[in-house]
Amino acid sequence: MDVAEYTKIMGLFESHLQVKKLSVPGTIRLYLHSVQMLIAFCDKFHEELVLPEKWIIENVGVRELEAFLKYQIDVLHWKRSTLVTCISGIKVFYQYLAESQHMSNNPIQHFKLPRDISEIGQQRYEIEKINLLFQHDLQNTLQGYQQRLLLEFIYGLGLSLVKIVKINSVIPELDEGRVRLYFRNSKFRDYPFNPAAIKVLKSYLKLIDNIKGHESFWINNKGKTMTVGQLQNLLNKYFEDHELPSINANELRDLSVQHFSREGADMRSLQTLRQVKQLRRLQALKESDFDRLQRKFSERHSRSHVNSKNKKH
Repeated sequence: MDVAEYTKIMGLFESHLQVKKLSVPGTIRLYLHSVQMLIAFCDKFHEELVLPEKWIIENVGVRELEAFLKYQIDVLHWKRSTLVTCISGIKVFYQYLAESQHMSNNPIQHFKLPRDISEIGQQRYEIEKINLLFQHDLQNTLQGYQQRLLLEFIYGLGLSLVKIVKINSVIPELDEGRVRLYFRNSKFRDYPFNPAAIKVLKSYLKLIDNIKGHESFWINNKGKTMTVGQLQNLLNKYFEDHELPSINANELRDLSVQHFSREGADMRSLQTLRQVKQLRRLQALKESDFDRLQRKFSERHSRSHVNSKNKKH
């Protein structure tokens, strides 16, 4: 790739992240580094990738991106969290190129990282950093309350954004430590909520009650109902503001399973948290000590072969 053109584009992209995206320095560094790694990979392996000798960024699409990811997994042994962060930066870069007409179309617009590309693995540092988010001072704003509630619903309760966006109303004081969520289909369900989260919820309900025209739980400053995409953007912004890479809501749900497994939750509790019918799905999210939890559950089950032997003796 032409060095002068590459330097110019990267400079403009950095300005775009600073001015238009209002990204924090940590996120900007991560995104720039992600793009730089992809460019360096294509330069090094342009013959194997059958790229033109003087290739341009428009020549790099899904096929080249998949080859780059495979290399990072097979050779550098990247974990899923690193891949997700890297792809986020690359996708934002391509989006910028398309919007600024540096390329005619975005060839990776619909690219998604396959869930089976690797297990989430040992991401203790991420879980610890996410846990710290609950300790930060809460912004006394509509967005501040919404971001904290998203953490509570996704990470604390294991709800998906598709489910969360359908929340229509909430009763915060059903009894001590529980709230009742009403959804758009008129169905409701009771969930455990800690005192700090209930306090946030009450403040949020009081705030939206003063916004004219609101008819749902998730609204913007004009009283308009928010979408899944807007809630995901709020979540990303919250992570970026605390110098963490943006995270997909489902990835955050997976990390919550690891958190609760480390705290000693058994498999049935985790199954209830994620509302997963097959226990096999949870095994894909396990940490190194998850096997111990599974053996412990099996040994104590009334129909366990080991347990039956012990009873006979």
